[in-house]
Amino acid sequence: MAGIGMRFNGRKVISSQLRRELTRSMEKQVEDSLKKASGPGVRMKKTRDGYVFEGRPEQIERMKKRLR
Repeated sequence: MAGIGMRFNGRKVISSQLRRELTRSMEKQVEDSLKKASGPGVRMKKTRDGYVFEGRPEQIERMKKRLR
């Protein structure tokens, strides 16, 4: 017995996969928002503890204002 099937983001998933798919979708949205806010000259690295940004202090401050 496979469980209940449905479509999420154009992909067929069963109930046991739904939580994983929702988590992955949310993580992608957060990452896309951070990339968009970082702008040119700021490098973003994903680490096991979260995200690390590298750039000049004024670039980092500009990015923080965009995220508010």
